[in-house]
Amino acid sequence: MRIELSSGGAKQSVEVPDRNLIAVLQPNDCCPFHDTGAALEQAAQACAAFLDGSQRVLVLVNDYTRPTPNAPILAALDPALRDRDVKYLVCLGTHRPPTEAEYESIFGAEFLQKTGTVPSQGPVRLPGTVPAFWPSHRDRVVCHDSKDKSNLFFLGKTGFGTDVWLNKELLWADKVITINSIEPHYFAGYTGGRKGFLPGIAAYETVAANHNMVTSPGSATFGLAGNPVHEDMTEAAKMVSRPVFSIQLVQRDTKTGTVPPRVRRSGPEGLSPVFADRVATTGLLSVRSGDVFRSFDEATRDAHKVFAVPVKEKADIILSVLGPPYDINFYQAQRAVEFARPALKSSAVHITVSACFDGVGNDSFVKVFHGCNSPSDILSGNRQSHSVLGWHKSARLAQIMQTADLYTVMGIDDAVVKSAFMHPFKTAQAALDAAFAKLGKNAKLYVIPDAGSVVPVLAQ
Repeated sequence: MRIELSSGGAKQSVEVPDRNLIAVLQPNDCCPFHDTGAALEQAAQACAAFLDGSQRVLVLVNDYTRPTPNAPILAALDPALRDRDVKYLVCLGTHRPPTEAEYESIFGAEFLQKTGTVPSQGPVRLPGTVPAFWPSHRDRVVCHDSKDKSNLFFLGKTGFGTDVWLNKELLWADKVITINSIEPHYFAGYTGGRKGFLPGIAAYETVAANHNMVTSPGSATFGLAGNPVHEDMTEAAKMVSRPVFSIQLVQRDTKTGTVPPRVRRSGPEGLSPVFADRVATTGLLSVRSGDVFRSFDEATRDAHKVFAVPVKEKADIILSVLGPPYDINFYQAQRAVEFARPALKSSAVHITVSACFDGVGNDSFVKVFHGCNSPSDILSGNRQSHSVLGWHKSARLAQIMQTADLYTVMGIDDAVVKSAFMHPFKTAQAALDAAFAKLGKNAKLYVIPDAGSVVPVLAQ
């Protein structure tokens, strides 16, 4: 069988003997869980009531590493926000600041142009440069900086011993709105909800303390009960004293700009057409709103039905291809192997294909491997090394490498890949041929063309 793969705007194919291929795993074919146009309109109305009597509003939005369709949500909220003092805080966590193009991906071109935040033409600015958004209201967009202690304040210590420092913009606001998309997360269970606060607007040290619990057994994709990372995040979010209105979104396809064929393009009688149109162009499957914790719980139940793909057996080899926004860099590419992990045998090969068009990204996890003779050295290292934020990623990779070899097809220098004890290849076919050579001609294979949207789960 010849299978076409798409990565970084380019296509390549692999040939797989029929006897070896178990399946090509695709995201579940889901229809909307409810009338999302009506749900968005109801959320906007509820948010307007929530803001009644308040003037200063802080809106938390995900950064460029999440496929959150902020634009239609902000457009729906505009009537409630228009006459208030509003700031938009980009929840960068420990990520770098956005480029101007990434600002557009976060907020949507129409929203930015409408508010006068994007010049009609001009050079793309480098990361770290705040573009001249809102010439007369430049302070309305704020990017979180986890290392700028002057803009952080202390809320307390969680039961897990994490010192919680969050962005001071929370103190400025009368009320807070959070907008999140819900996808699987390999050690927090799911994105969204409480993650808008930790790691979204938390101090570097707060994030490091939380993420250093990633080797705990309960820290896993879809894992919430008994997951110390999730529970620690939840405790931190509950420390926020300002009232919070939450909007949690689930999409059928997490690639920006894609529209699932089954998304309905018109609402029921009485629904404003503009809401139906906004929802149709984002591919939303559910819109849950209100209390941050309740809406998160509801949205995660929806998300599990979308992303959890049942499989009948484990494979010797899994070939995973990441698309946008998860193919941004080496740092983000880890989700491919983490999502595939439940379907890998105890002696296996995982192949990650990712464009990594922004290079390595945060290279702290690569540096953690420097000086190690094997991945096992990471797991037996002293606790002092855990204060380095990259330790959480290197430790998870080291765990996986105890039973699997990690092959890569990425836009990353081979020396960097090898320094992290992975094996680089130029093409997916070359990596696949090497995997069969290692595991034998009878090795069984899954191919996952959209690895950011698929988590194989063994059927009971």
